Formats: sequence, structure tokens, C-alpha cells
Amino acid sequence: MKSHIIFKMGVLVALTAVVGCSYLNDPETEDGRLAFARLVQNPPNTQKLERLPSIEQLVSVSRSLAALDCIYQDRFHNDRDADVKFTEHWQDRDGEKVLQLDWEGSDSLVIWFSPGGCVIKGHDEESVMNPNVTPFELEEQEGRKLYPGLLKGFPKELKGFLKEPDFNSDNATFVIWRKNDDVAWHIGPITWPNRRPNRWKSHDGSDDLLSPLTIDAQAYASWLKKAKNRKVHVADVEKVFRQEPMTADLLKRLDSHKTLAEIKDEFKTIGYPIAE
Repeated sequence: MKSHIIFKMGVLVALTAVVGCSYLNDPETEDGRLAFARLVQNPPNTQKLERLPSIEQLVSVSRSLAALDCIYQDRFHNDRDADVKFTEHWQDRDGEKVLQLDWEGSDSLVIWFSPGGCVIKGHDEESVMNPNVTPFELEEQEGRKLYPGLLKGFPKELKGFLKEPDFNSDNATFVIWRKNDDVAWHIGPITWPNRRPNRWKSHDGSDDLLSPLTIDAQAYASWLKKAKNRKVHVADVEKVFRQEPMTADLLKRLDSHKTLAEIKDEFKTIGYPIAE
């Protein structure tokens, strides 16, 4: 079990227009990451795709989480057990953005936004569907061996995702996609394993890995109080989720240790507005 790993939203790394954050340990639970996931009511998973936000909403969530991460990064919280990166302009390609979450170099989530739509790919190291360790026979799909059906029906308009080495689609335990003209999210025709999941509720780890995407201001404020001992009002956190321009006053009310000058460049990277 990965112990003492939680959603930190706290260490930000700027690298070629990328924003990153990580997890804080929770002293009250052996697995703080699980505790964070439980803050999210009814998280989406590959069998509950209707709970996923729209593509437009996912972009907004990515920016807001990156902004909050930047706000709460400080010298007292520098745990790098997990890393979350948001790239507003992926490889300087028009219309491409990427959210990347990586836990200790094992579990990971990638969301690729493109002019043609969106792809969400997850890898849960302990999943029975992990192609590196699965007891099931793998299937050749799009030039890689994966759990049967994972990429069946994957649209040609989004195959640029599969060509990107940084996304490491060879280790996928789940892949979700949605073209811009689609009315819903999709996965391949998968026959789920006839056994209990190893760790989370889902066999592919999607309930855990997707949980940050639907967190709300109330849950995030609760997390700040519990994990970072920050006294914040839900209404102020909600302003960040609505992406209202950041001001010195709002930053102070969010109980950040930073100034506007210190966050200016990073906010520009993630595309979050700062009031003039």
C-alpha cells in the first residue's frame, strides 16, 4: 500500500509552461490519498461516465486546481510524493492543453485537450488490468498490448494522443474519450474482470484517479483546513473555481503565504487571470 500519500495541491514546478503540485501527508489516516478521494461525493469512474464534467468544464477545473496549488505552495510543504502538471499550451501546438498527474512515478493520469476533442488515460499500478502485471491475456490494440477492448472504437480524430511518448499509453488501465461533437464520454467494449478490485472500488483505478476532477469548493476548503491548517471561507475558494481575477485582497483571504508578484508568472502559465 502506498502510505501517507494525499492530494497536496501544493508544490508547483514551472517547466516549459507546465504547472505541478503534489500531496501532503494526513496524520489521521494511513492512506491520505484515499481520505482525499472520500471527500469527493460520487466521483466519476469508467462505469459512471455521466459523472465526468464536459470538456470545457475539465479545462476550467485544471486551471483552478493549478491556481490553488500555486497559491498554497510554500516552504513548509514541499512533499514531492506526487506531481500534478498543467500545460496551457502543450508543445506550443494550437489548441492543445494537457493535465498530468503522477504519484511516485507509479499511478498516473493524463488528460489531453485537442481541437478534435479530449482523451483521458489512467494507469493504476495495482490494478488487475495493469498490462505490466495483469494475469489476463492481453490484446494487440493500436500497436500496443493492453487489456482487451480498452482501445476498441478509439476515434481516428484523437489518435494523435497515442503518438505522444510523454503520455505513455502503453501502460493504460483505462482510456476515456470524447470528440467535440459527442454528447457523452466513451470507453471501449470491456468485459470487466470477474474478481474483486485490488485496492479501489473499480478494477481499473478510475474512481480514485478521476476524483480530483469533480471536487468542489466546500470539499477543497475542508481539505485545506484538515491538511494545511488554513482558515479559508468556502466563498473565497469558490471564486477560484469560478476563475475570478486574483487580487491581493483575495489572495490574503485565501490565507496564502505568497504575494501577487510571486504568483504572477505561474498564473500566466496556467492561463488564470490576475486583476490589473
